[in-house]
Amino acid sequence: MNIAIFTRNLSHVMGGMERQLLSIASGYCDRGHKVLVVSLDAKPGETFFASDPRILFVGINIGIASRKATFKERFRRQVYVYKFLGSEKIDVSIAFMTGSFWYSAIPSRLKGKPIVLAERNGPTIYKRTRVRKFNWLIFASMLMASSITVQFASYIKSYPTYLRSRIIVIPNQIPIFENLRRETSSEFRFIFAGRLSNQKQINELVQAFIQFHAKNLNTRLDIFGDGEQKNNVLDLINKGKAEKYIFLHPPTKIIQEALAHADVMVAPSLWEGFPNSVAEALAYGVPVGGFDDCEGVRDLIVSGKNGWLISRRDSLRSQVELLETIYRERNQLSRFSVEAVKSVLEYQGEAPNHCWEKLTRNLTAL
Repeated sequence: MNIAIFTRNLSHVMGGMERQLLSIASGYCDRGHKVLVVSLDAKPGETFFASDPRILFVGINIGIASRKATFKERFRRQVYVYKFLGSEKIDVSIAFMTGSFWYSAIPSRLKGKPIVLAERNGPTIYKRTRVRKFNWLIFASMLMASSITVQFASYIKSYPTYLRSRIIVIPNQIPIFENLRRETSSEFRFIFAGRLSNQKQINELVQAFIQFHAKNLNTRLDIFGDGEQKNNVLDLINKGKAEKYIFLHPPTKIIQEALAHADVMVAPSLWEGFPNSVAEALAYGVPVGGFDDCEGVRDLIVSGKNGWLISRRDSLRSQVELLETIYRERNQLSRFSVEAVKSVLEYQGEAPNHCWEKLTRNLTAL
């Protein structure tokens, strides 16, 4: 089959979405399919992570992905995709999130091709962000999808009843780490890995850690990531005179190198889809702490077994409480570490790719 995977943009994005897109695309290539990844980039998307050389990248170059498109730009994108589907003889379209679904769904339907909406965030995003005013319209537009994929079964009940029969659960694929090497240190080391954004609550984490460290001097926080809050993070570190115990690192392509120096990961996000950094930390034997109101995080962490989940009552004080809880129970790390590795075994291996293959086969057989 010829499979087109649509996304808004790839260049300078990084993160779990890109990694999973590349993983799915590579899985299809392994099964003999031709895969074209289409984005709104001015030229073929430049990925942060290494990509399979068999994947073909296409940049639409109409409008700018980071700003709202004009009516004319939206129309031109639809025309482009319609022609592209025909010229490349595409059998199945896969749209990563609604942003790309809206420019690829109508052309795919007009061409008589099935289209999959691959949701990459939990449905909380439709309640907690500015799109909440229009979530009824967003859900209605999903009726154009031949199928909708979500990453955890718990997400299905948050969608309208009229969509649930279209929803398929396909979790992310996470790597198998052969060597779970952990460096010893006299400090207790916390790690955060992810986009520096409000969604991830990174500013609040830095402020909370400064408060926490004042009473727990034998601790440090290593932050791996980039994003729109980077300058704020640096300012908070400087103003808090925290340069000796909070360290900001660039995003890492080899997460195990960071995990090897960590005792615990903190994941204070407001919402997630399938948080790759959390799953990978668990796979490496690093317990994770987070909040029980965050989809994805609460689906991976079993509190008291492979990490910690607490209630979020205040964005800052609750993070201090989480850090204190983890540090107070640090004698549980060895037990949590063993359970962490076991807890994510179902997401390793080829099972997710088999699910994608089965889905597209079923859609083309209809």
